[in-house]
Amino acid sequence: MIRQPTDDRGVSIALTHILTIAITTVLVAGLLLGASGLLEDRKTGAAQTELRTLGNRMAEDIANVGHEAGGTTGNMVLQTNHPPQVSGSGYAVSLYGTSAPECGTYQSDSDVACLVMESPQANVQIIVPFRSTEPITASSVSGGDFFVVYDGSTISISGQRPPALAPPSVRRVSEVRV
Repeated sequence: MIRQPTDDRGVSIALTHILTIAITTVLVAGLLLGASGLLEDRKTGAAQTELRTLGNRMAEDIANVGHEAGGTTGNMVLQTNHPPQVSGSGYAVSLYGTSAPECGTYQSDSDVACLVMESPQANVQIIVPFRSTEPITASSVSGGDFFVVYDGSTISISGQRPPALAPPSVRRVSEVRV
């Protein structure tokens, strides 16, 4: 049997190029997947921080209406201005009265109401407790501008001005705060 000589000198160069391209592709894909997970974590963290800040401002507005109402029987409306989105996604604001189960661990306090801030796109929910001197009616609005309404007996939030209340009773809160 006669053996034919094989000539495979040029194969090693092509094989080296193919392996180099394959390894580079795997490394770049791994870096992109890792960076996208990091970006999601950062977006969630930013949404939590923004919702907590907005929630504290909103709770302060609601507590101020309760303080101003001070047991009076008159009506009061406070128009608030807040951004419609946090971290590029919408959010919802829900107001709950004292001892509401939605307030979580704060429900045991008899004078603590809460705001529940949710951003489903960012998968974030924040509970902001605050002291309330007036009764609260559970209510919800989409993020952005809304009205804090005291109807003579309870406080609620609304996306629209209550028609029964005259426009002169509205005070506007500036969007820029320091």
